[in-house]
Amino acid sequence: MHGTDPKQTEFLLSDGPDPELFTPAPLADLVAEMARLWGLPLYQKARLTLRNHALDEVRGRLELVNAPDLPLNPAQLLLLRASGVEFTHRQITEWSLLDE
Repeated sequence: MHGTDPKQTEFLLSDGPDPELFTPAPLADLVAEMARLWGLPLYQKARLTLRNHALDEVRGRLELVNAPDLPLNPAQLLLLRASGVEFTHRQITEWSLLDE
Protein backbone atom coordinates (compact mmCIF):
# COMPACT_ATOMS: atom_id res chain seq x y z
CA MET A 1 0.00 0.00 0.00
CA HIS A 2 1.64 3.20 -1.14
CA GLY A 3 0.97 6.45 0.75
CA THR A 4 -0.27 4.83 3.95
CA ASP A 5 1.47 4.55 7.28
CA PRO A 6 2.02 0.87 8.10
CA LYS A 7 2.01 1.77 11.81
CA GLN A 8 -1.53 3.14 11.69
CA THR A 9 -3.71 1.19 14.08
CA GLU A 10 -6.75 3.48 14.44
CA PHE A 11 -9.65 3.88 12.06
CA LEU A 12 -12.25 6.61 11.86
CA LEU A 13 -15.72 5.12 11.53
CA SER A 14 -18.74 7.34 11.16
CA ASP A 15 -22.17 7.40 9.56
CA GLY A 16 -22.71 9.60 6.54
CA PRO A 17 -20.42 11.14 3.95
CA ASP A 18 -18.73 13.66 6.30
CA PRO A 19 -16.76 12.06 9.15
CA GLU A 20 -16.74 13.75 12.52
CA LEU A 21 -13.10 14.61 13.16
CA PHE A 22 -13.41 15.44 16.85
CA THR A 23 -15.18 14.05 19.87
CA PRO A 24 -16.69 16.01 22.74
CA ALA A 25 -14.54 16.41 25.82
CA PRO A 26 -15.13 13.26 27.90
CA LEU A 27 -15.65 15.27 31.07
CA ALA A 28 -17.96 17.91 29.57
CA ASP A 29 -21.13 16.23 30.87
CA LEU A 30 -19.61 15.77 34.33
CA VAL A 31 -18.52 19.42 34.52
CA ALA A 32 -21.96 20.56 33.34
CA GLU A 33 -23.60 18.44 36.06
CA MET A 34 -21.25 19.82 38.74
CA ALA A 35 -21.97 23.38 37.58
CA ARG A 36 -25.69 22.68 37.82
CA LEU A 37 -25.57 20.98 41.23
CA TRP A 38 -23.34 23.60 42.87
CA GLY A 39 -24.89 26.52 40.96
CA LEU A 40 -21.51 27.77 39.69
CA PRO A 41 -20.16 28.96 36.34
CA LEU A 42 -17.41 26.33 36.16
CA TYR A 43 -14.79 26.94 33.45
CA GLN A 44 -16.33 30.28 32.52
CA LYS A 45 -15.02 33.81 33.13
CA ALA A 46 -16.78 35.29 36.13
CA ARG A 47 -16.65 37.97 38.80
CA LEU A 48 -16.90 36.29 42.19
CA THR A 49 -17.61 38.00 45.50
CA LEU A 50 -15.99 36.16 48.41
CA ARG A 51 -16.46 36.09 52.18
CA ASN A 52 -13.95 35.02 54.82
CA HIS A 53 -11.09 35.43 52.34
CA ALA A 54 -8.18 37.87 52.03
CA LEU A 55 -9.82 39.17 48.83
CA ASP A 56 -13.39 40.46 48.62
CA GLU A 57 -13.60 39.85 44.88
CA VAL A 58 -11.81 37.86 42.21
CA ARG A 59 -12.26 37.86 38.44
CA GLY A 60 -11.21 35.08 36.12
CA ARG A 61 -11.97 31.65 34.76
CA LEU A 62 -13.51 29.56 37.56
CA GLU A 63 -11.72 26.21 37.73
CA LEU A 64 -11.81 23.16 39.96
CA VAL A 65 -8.65 22.51 41.97
CA ASN A 66 -9.78 18.98 42.88
CA ALA A 67 -12.61 16.97 41.42
CA PRO A 68 -15.28 15.97 43.95
CA ASP A 69 -15.86 12.38 44.91
CA LEU A 70 -18.48 10.37 43.08
CA PRO A 71 -21.41 10.17 43.39
CA LEU A 72 -21.72 13.94 43.22
CA ASN A 73 -23.05 15.53 46.39
CA PRO A 74 -23.51 19.32 46.50
CA ALA A 75 -22.89 19.24 50.28
CA GLN A 76 -19.29 18.24 49.50
CA LEU A 77 -16.76 21.08 49.64
CA LEU A 78 -15.38 22.21 46.27
CA LEU A 79 -11.91 23.72 46.16
CA LEU A 80 -11.85 26.28 43.35
CA ARG A 81 -9.43 28.69 41.69
CA ALA A 82 -9.77 31.87 39.61
CA SER A 83 -6.79 33.98 38.47
CA GLY A 84 -4.48 31.92 40.69
CA VAL A 85 -6.55 32.58 43.84
CA GLU A 86 -7.88 29.52 45.68
CA PHE A 87 -11.10 29.43 47.69
CA THR A 88 -14.02 27.12 48.42
CA HIS A 89 -17.47 27.22 46.91
CA ARG A 90 -18.86 28.15 50.33
CA GLN A 91 -16.87 31.40 50.27
CA ILE A 92 -18.68 32.62 47.15
CA THR A 93 -21.53 34.94 48.08
CA GLU A 94 -22.43 35.96 44.53
CA TRP A 95 -21.15 35.72 40.99
CA SER A 96 -21.77 37.11 37.54
CA LEU A 97 -20.42 36.12 34.13
CA LEU A 98 -17.87 38.35 32.40
CA ASP A 99 -17.77 39.01 28.70
CA GLU A 100 -15.20 36.86 26.97
